[in-house]
Amino acid sequence: MKALILEDEQLASNRLKRMLSEVASDIKVVATFETVEDTVAYLMHNFDIDILFLDIHVADGNSFELFKIIEVKSNVIFTTAYDQYAIEAFRKNATDYLLKPLKKEQLIEAIAKAKPISQQLLHDISPGYKKRIVIQFMSKLHSIKTEEIAYIFSKHKVSYFYTSDGQRYPSDYKLQDLEDLLDPQYFFRANRQFIIHIDAVSSITKHQASRVKILMEPPIAEDIVISTDKTPLFKKWLDR
Repeated sequence: MKALILEDEQLASNRLKRMLSEVASDIKVVATFETVEDTVAYLMHNFDIDILFLDIHVADGNSFELFKIIEVKSNVIFTTAYDQYAIEAFRKNATDYLLKPLKKEQLIEAIAKAKPISQQLLHDISPGYKKRIVIQFMSKLHSIKTEEIAYIFSKHKVSYFYTSDGQRYPSDYKLQDLEDLLDPQYFFRANRQFIIHIDAVSSITKHQASRVKILMEPPIAEDIVISTDKTPLFKKWLDR
């Protein structure tokens, strides 16, 4: 696999190249840069880079700017001394987020997640719904598989992820943003407070004014009522 390194500290860049040669002989570092500008210029003419190793704070700014300029198809592994950018990194579909000083074991695990670019391009043909979501609240960070989400409940500007095993994780996500990330084949926006997973619906009862009320597993005290106009869509979603 071909790799590119964006790192403005020469010692850190050399150390990463040395570690890659020691733990991943199939990876060839074909270019190293210190600025986003030079990295973008290279990637605009070289489309076969499998992995980008990106420091966040570099000589001409922030490596997140790269995603605003070009469409990144490569696997992306962030290497940084700062932990506060993890949520933004995973929203950019990062393969992994490694904190400096880098450890060989973590580098090996990150590389194992990366796909050759040919496979990645095939994957991009299908809709890019999340298979895993990294959620952050205050200083806590959690990564959960979307298939494990039973429902998401929003209250007082906090969205709570409830998993099928009964765990609850607060987050700073907004439900309208999550609608774009979650596969509508499995997730449904029930109302202003809930997004639900089809496998978590335990029972459905009629409610007033042609609405329906649903119960979830694991249970939640709040009522989940589907509005009159959404009820036909909800029934069609269930009956597949």
